[in-house]
Amino acid sequence: MSTKVKTRFAPSPTGFLHVGGARTALFNWLYARASGGTFLLRIEDTDEARHSEASVAQILDSLSWLGLDWDEGPYFQSRRIEIYREHLERLRHSGAIYPAFESKEELEEMRARALAEKRNPIYDRRSLRLDPGDIARRHAAGEPFVWRFRVPDDGATQVPETLMLGAAEGSFENAAIGDFAITRPGTLEQPGMPLYNFVCTVDDALMGITHVIRGVEHLSNAPKQVLLYRALGFEPPAFTHLPLIMKGARKMSKRDADADPRFPVSVSARRDLGYLPEATVNFLALMGWSHPQAEELFSRDALIANFSLDRLSRSNANFDEDKYLHHNGWYIRHLPPADLTARVRPFLEQAGFALAGRNEGWLAEVIALEAERCKLLADFAPALGYFFVRPTEFEPKGVKKFFADSEALGRLKDMAAALEAVQPFTRAGIETAVRALAERTGLSLGALSQPVRLALTGRTFSPGLFEVLELLGREESLARIEAAQALIPVA
Repeated sequence: MSTKVKTRFAPSPTGFLHVGGARTALFNWLYARASGGTFLLRIEDTDEARHSEASVAQILDSLSWLGLDWDEGPYFQSRRIEIYREHLERLRHSGAIYPAFESKEELEEMRARALAEKRNPIYDRRSLRLDPGDIARRHAAGEPFVWRFRVPDDGATQVPETLMLGAAEGSFENAAIGDFAITRPGTLEQPGMPLYNFVCTVDDALMGITHVIRGVEHLSNAPKQVLLYRALGFEPPAFTHLPLIMKGARKMSKRDADADPRFPVSVSARRDLGYLPEATVNFLALMGWSHPQAEELFSRDALIANFSLDRLSRSNANFDEDKYLHHNGWYIRHLPPADLTARVRPFLEQAGFALAGRNEGWLAEVIALEAERCKLLADFAPALGYFFVRPTEFEPKGVKKFFADSEALGRLKDMAAALEAVQPFTRAGIETAVRALAERTGLSLGALSQPVRLALTGRTFSPGLFEVLELLGREESLARIEAAQALIPVA
């Protein structure tokens, strides 16, 4: 086995990239980068019935969005079938595998009987006991069969596990493994497609993978793959099986996709809600790994510099939505203005706001008004909508409180007159004029400002009024104040 670290991410293209899969990809990428090694991408697409080209594109796009660049690949298992056939022949010639002819119904009956008798429901080797003549007749008749790997009768298979290693997890009694299938049903003329444990082992061996980092649900596959490695004459890699990601006391899965649209489980859906890749990587890194100084927020470079497998936890990780959102808000607040503007712009355009001809500096200032409050990029469009579309509806509680009597009309007119005279129309000049008006009338800033705020935004709450007035401009601000006057009853 090569001494240079080489990891891989090997998703099946049967749907979107789940955040759990993204964590697996991230840890493989991080270990390769931290070790000066190689990160390989392989698409495990031998399941023709479930394979989707759209899923492939989505997975590649999601990995690219996260910044998890690969050094080799993507390799596609569907294009490597001849390689698997060659290694299948090696196993056949060595006597490591044998054909098994049981139907699906027979296998289900075998399993049910074992469970009823409180036995381990593994394959009972009935096809192993067939004589060569019977096997030849069945092959000649075109009877479907699968190839099964013959597991040693006794002893144990040791898995070189770096995280879950223990008396129960690292050693697997061969008698409990059972002779497992390595192909789907087929005939000599039309061979069955090779199955996961076999193709995964062949690929990892031939591609020189030194460390297999994947979810703990694959731990039961590890002894089967170690047996295949040995039978094919390869040295097994080091295995690291990551703990589960839990949410609400249960395992997160793709089936959670439609549970709550606010909390999707796919990477692309999180992106579309306005989560940042930096925040997502930071958050996922803490799903089973801890920073040496217990830091919660760190750059990608710092993450690579501090990442090591010995800081992984065996405990299940908790997917904390509040923490994820907090991280995202922190990263939004710390983006340079031009970068933040570029990232928010698509969300404003998607909301239907016309940005053509808008000054970039103006747009950056508008976006900056809400940067402290928005935790998702998607939050900016509803928060800033009044800058792009003149309000036609006003918060009822604001109308009742600030437009309910004729005094409000006078305040709006006084404010309009004061604003008309401001030269130049800057927030500093606006503030000076409004404070002077408050002093002349004996009214508080709030009494003068709130009706105007409602007129400008349709809301009772907004960023600083002087900033809003400046960014809307004198002409638009006065037009909105005049339009709002029609809503106020005349005494």
